Amino acid sequence: MGDVTYYRTNDGVRYLDELQDEAYARSTLHGNSMLEAESRLPVRDVQAAPTEAGSDTAAVNKQRISLSGAWRMIDCDPAFPGDPAPATGWFGRKATNSPGMAERWYEPGYDRSGWHEVQVPTTVQRALVTLGELEDPLWDTNTIDELDTHGEPKELPVWFRRTRAERRDWWFAKTFEVPSAWQGQRLTLRFDGIDYSGTVFLNGMSLGHHKGMFGGPEHDVTNLILFGSVNELVVRIDPAPQSWNGLLKGSPGFGWHYGHLISMGIWKDVWLSAELLISIIDPYVVTRNIEAEEARLLVQYTINSQLAQPIKVLVTGEIDRKGAGTDEEALRFRNVMEIGCGPSVWRTEVAVPSPALWWPLGYGDPSLYTMTLELSRLAEEEQDDREQPVMQERLDAAELSFGIRTIEMRPLSVSAPEADYRWQFVINGVPMFVKGANWCWPDPMLEQQEAKYERLLELARRANVQMLRAWGGGIIEPDFFYRICDEKGIMVYQEFPFCWGPMDAPYTDLSVIDTQVTQTVKRLRNHPSLIMWGGGNENGPHGGADEGLFLAGRRCRQFDPSRPFHRTDPWGGSVHNWNVYHGGEPLDASTRAMPSVMVGEYGIPSMTNRSSILKYMPEEALGEFPPTEESRGWKAHFHQFSLKDPIKVMRYGAYGPIRNWDDYIAYSQTSQGESIRYTAEMQRAGAGETASGFWYYKFTDLFPGHSWAVVDYYGTPKLSYYRAMQTSRPQSVFAFYEKMNGWHAGETFTASLHIANDTLEPLQQAKARAVLYDSRFKKLWSQEYDGITIEANRLTALDSISVKLPAASEIEPFLLAVSLHAQQGKLIAGQWYWFNAQPKTEELLAFEQAHTHNDNEYPGELAVQAFERYANLPSSPMRQLPLTQLIGTMEQQETGGTIKVRNIGPYPAIRVIIEGFPEDWDCYLADNDFGLYPGEERVIGFEAGSGQSMAGLTLGGWNTARITLAQS
Repeated sequence: MGDVTYYRTNDGVRYLDELQDEAYARSTLHGNSMLEAESRLPVRDVQAAPTEAGSDTAAVNKQRISLSGAWRMIDCDPAFPGDPAPATGWFGRKATNSPGMAERWYEPGYDRSGWHEVQVPTTVQRALVTLGELEDPLWDTNTIDELDTHGEPKELPVWFRRTRAERRDWWFAKTFEVPSAWQGQRLTLRFDGIDYSGTVFLNGMSLGHHKGMFGGPEHDVTNLILFGSVNELVVRIDPAPQSWNGLLKGSPGFGWHYGHLISMGIWKDVWLSAELLISIIDPYVVTRNIEAEEARLLVQYTINSQLAQPIKVLVTGEIDRKGAGTDEEALRFRNVMEIGCGPSVWRTEVAVPSPALWWPLGYGDPSLYTMTLELSRLAEEEQDDREQPVMQERLDAAELSFGIRTIEMRPLSVSAPEADYRWQFVINGVPMFVKGANWCWPDPMLEQQEAKYERLLELARRANVQMLRAWGGGIIEPDFFYRICDEKGIMVYQEFPFCWGPMDAPYTDLSVIDTQVTQTVKRLRNHPSLIMWGGGNENGPHGGADEGLFLAGRRCRQFDPSRPFHRTDPWGGSVHNWNVYHGGEPLDASTRAMPSVMVGEYGIPSMTNRSSILKYMPEEALGEFPPTEESRGWKAHFHQFSLKDPIKVMRYGAYGPIRNWDDYIAYSQTSQGESIRYTAEMQRAGAGETASGFWYYKFTDLFPGHSWAVVDYYGTPKLSYYRAMQTSRPQSVFAFYEKMNGWHAGETFTASLHIANDTLEPLQQAKARAVLYDSRFKKLWSQEYDGITIEANRLTALDSISVKLPAASEIEPFLLAVSLHAQQGKLIAGQWYWFNAQPKTEELLAFEQAHTHNDNEYPGELAVQAFERYANLPSSPMRQLPLTQLIGTMEQQETGGTIKVRNIGPYPAIRVIIEGFPEDWDCYLADNDFGLYPGEERVIGFEAGSGQSMAGLTLGGWNTARITLAQS
């Protein structure tokens, strides 16, 4: 589809998109010569003609056998390569074979009765935990104990060592039989995923060594399969790689992040297929354009023939809207062509009348279609001028799901030609400000539960996450992840998992990259939720060799020209702000000092809820505060097993003395929410002019513990989840201001007020309210706004605040409340901001300023001092506000209900939090952690499974008593 692209040229002004494409077009860089030849196949246009409904001819019987299920597994020492040349074999240590290879465990008839029975797909670690051979790596001190006691090499820090399981060869074996009816057909053995490398044997014959966890290997085994007797399939999995650099593999488990677990095994399904002589493969649908009455689609597919002679074939297409619930007739078309031996690529254009478009979250329904392509041989006497071709034999069929939508990327006015990408996302012709988050895969042992993905992605939808950056430290997500995102209207930026690595690393293998990238692009390119490809996370400037990222980009643009490819992130106009947290710089000043059209990563970690802690730590551990070097269980769930993690957070969460885990949980989750909000609203204030969006870091977790996720490993939202939800509402009122703390008496407080309408519907006759309160809830400034009308998809400046601040005692703290209401008074969105809320002493501020960037580490006694300083903070100003009173009731129906809360006191209620809400995966709370004006009532909806107990729910604020909700 050489004439398909995602950008328009701008009067000769070129951006990084063009420069990349020009370089890809000049290059012949490849790692797989067959894929390079495929990329150069001509695309032949064929006219689409209308056709009648298909006949009742029997469907093609695609034959395949699942080889997943029961396998056997055992381990052994790996081969020893010997000393490097020239010592090997002469005067150094000689290479030795592994016991498995020396004893020929792959031979037919080998006695494997003593091997463990396991269920494939699995990782080695998951299988060992299930067998009781490995202590749960997620629990308490198990991982750190293993690395401390048995990890190698000893000279490395404990988190970078390799466990015993990671240093072993792992052998898997399975026996199976093949139907005799398959004799004479071409047979293919397919692995959907081996992690990360290994050798496959079938009936004693090696099929070769494979690398790459995202598909393959695939082997023609026609001449190796036995009929009438048992076949033996054996796979030897190599020890885990020593480095992630240059490998397409999730990297946090290598030790640089938190947790430690390098997955390995047969983690995807295994199949044996009987191949067809003529097949239709690699269907690809692109929306060329959308007009008032129709959408024009380009439909591309490949026909692969094993026949020596050319034949005439018919491809019949049928397009149906999914779940339309109407009498809409399917759209049908046909192509007639003559094909020769080998692959041929064909393209046809189809017009869809009155299309239902796929819209991202907040802009409309994410409508989906299915397309079926049936390949048939035409009768010998068929003539080209017949109205309806005569089908002789149905050969093959392909089916796919897709959405009708266009992607265009435009530059912003601040974008630098040639240096920056186009960063404005334009979907279906509508420019969008993207409110998003980073996504991390949800299980280190790769147990891909669709129910867990559904839970997490539904939480993302409810949190108004329009786009997920499938982070380049993670994995390439499975098909069902994309299917769920398609259905929920969640856009995805999928990075290939190159992370933090020089691409000229010695482990880089272009043949692996070429194969893995190409098959991934073909697998995912029809998903409308997939908006952009990326080469990975934080890979830095071009070095002496950039082949891996370049090749990934070249293949993405060749096999999926409808989407942008970004070399890495940050790159070409985006930034990651880790001067906050890692650098220890103030949140507000550091954020304002790093303006960017797109902020790709930012945030602060926080601790999980108490209920989640008890799933990975014993209850008595909650009495250990502050943690010390002897607190091994806690350290096992911190970044790099270090105490520096919570200390770095406390400088941003110093809302009062931090003397126990409950204090730390509350304040760390508060600071995390505030960090997400501040950057998000700075970006949103510049929407369409200086900014196109944000992805906060991050939404999900792959290991339980202290982390950047707003939803923890168990699928439980933190309080920061709700702050992110409120910040990202499609229609919202918000404030932006210079700083959070450090305001002084007599200083002029300024803030700008904005209303965003990120929808396709105008906001008409709305109302807004803004109130600035002092520490006794005296109004320093207030304003009400009526008759607000904002066009669809617009941001408007509502007002600006400029107030001279009173005496210090009256502004410790002071607060700003803003709210947006529909014409009838219903709340659309609201935000409560607090200033001077952290009671830091001059001594503590000096300590923090002395420990930034490289000095923001806390070894030994320095950690003890840091914890003491935050434990001895003055009382929390936010908890000394004048008290008010709440009343609340709960009404429960079969699968949900409402919580009604009213502030009946004379003062605002600050940080009203519902506690005790069930954490089951079918339970969702519509909002939490909000403020209430005096006399204001809120009704919070919830969903819960049938029969779910809601007993014990409580409600309270930082300046109210906590009450138990009565059920009405």
